[in-house]
Amino acid sequence: MVARFFILSFLLTFISPALALTTGVNTGNKLELDFSRTEIQLGQHLRVTLKYRGSESLKNINLKSWLQLVAISYMDEYRDEDAQGGTIQVLKLRLYPRNTGALTLPELKIGTASTQAVNINILQAVVNKSPVTLNWGISTTSPWQREAVVVRVHLLSSDISAHVLLDSSNSKNFLLRPLKPTRRTLSNGKIIFDTGWIIHPLKSGITSIDLPAIRYQLSGSDRRRFYLPIQRLKIKPLPSYLPPDLAIGKLNIQSQIDNTLINQWQTMITTHALIPFGVPDIDRQLAEISGHDISNIKMKYTQLSNYKNFGDKNIYSTPQPEWLMPFGKDINLILRYFNPQTGRLEETNHSLPRVWIMPQWAWWLVIVFCLFISAFFIKKTRHWGSNKINRLKLRKQFKAATSPQQIRQLILYHGPYITLSEWSKDTPGRILLTHKLNKICFADKYQLDLEQIKQEILKCF
Repeated sequence: MVARFFILSFLLTFISPALALTTGVNTGNKLELDFSRTEIQLGQHLRVTLKYRGSESLKNINLKSWLQLVAISYMDEYRDEDAQGGTIQVLKLRLYPRNTGALTLPELKIGTASTQAVNINILQAVVNKSPVTLNWGISTTSPWQREAVVVRVHLLSSDISAHVLLDSSNSKNFLLRPLKPTRRTLSNGKIIFDTGWIIHPLKSGITSIDLPAIRYQLSGSDRRRFYLPIQRLKIKPLPSYLPPDLAIGKLNIQSQIDNTLINQWQTMITTHALIPFGVPDIDRQLAEISGHDISNIKMKYTQLSNYKNFGDKNIYSTPQPEWLMPFGKDINLILRYFNPQTGRLEETNHSLPRVWIMPQWAWWLVIVFCLFISAFFIKKTRHWGSNKINRLKLRKQFKAATSPQQIRQLILYHGPYITLSEWSKDTPGRILLTHKLNKICFADKYQLDLEQIKQEILKCF
């Protein structure tokens, strides 16, 4: 028995290290990286397969070092066996480069296993022999909380059948609103698609935002998916004294009178800021100006998402007061907002349009008064008007006269005169004219220019 014990101990002493070495080879950490190709166009994707043998979970691998260069889409995750029968974890990814040119994807690590850095080359996008060019810009990278950050995207193509769509996205730290793509045709026949996003950061601090894909389509199918570089924003906190519903950005205000159903002021406020609950204090001011209860002030909220006209819009409908004159002191609204350029609370004034508004009984009084004034005026001016008309008729008859006798008869018929001497009485200019006219009418051989007589007669009327 003692001999058997020593023999077994001897065997275990030499066999155990060999078993341990074999186990170490089978269970050692190993991470493999396989790329489908290393050169693609911008908007296309690379297929990448990660294979890992080890004790860690492959789904927890840190890919942050790649995210600045490529957008990552997870395809599949499963377990497999290697050639020795050991268990390996497999993770399949799609990588969408964010820029053109030569890129180096850094090494990946999980546990004690790591990969080598990989070089890839990204070419300009070309679809159906038509280059597709992507340009973009951002309004600011250091906004205030709730300030509108505008990302504008321009996609240039030569294919008239192309379309552009934006993927949707949700974030707890941002409100992200896509701008509806618009299409423009240039003089050279090329097409420009204008689109982008309006972003409202909700929390202060340094943060990053990965914008959704820009989908370039032909015949309803995606031919390219473009991803912009990750945007790193330094968001400034708002002063603590500002109310949570204050607009962070300039307010544009317009107003008009709506007479479709009832006399109302329509006040329209547009801004890039967030005003889903209206502009603070404006409903109270409108209620005081109109003399109506604040519950009668109605507001309609609309989100604008056009490329050239985006933001929030509020339309306030306010009943007009019972009495209002088209003249007098301006009816002003005072609107407050936070100006991101100056970092201060500012005000803007707007004057509401004035019209003539009175109760119905007052309008009846005005109508009666106007009728009375009109009748009085007609009575006073009727005689003067009649004389004016008769005088014009008489001048026309003088011009049409063909003989001195007709001129003489017209003068006598115009007034209560029996002779021309009565017509010219106490008027020196008429006395000389009467003498000439009598001579030409009663003298057999007296000659005088008839047109000259007419001109002298017209001066007297």
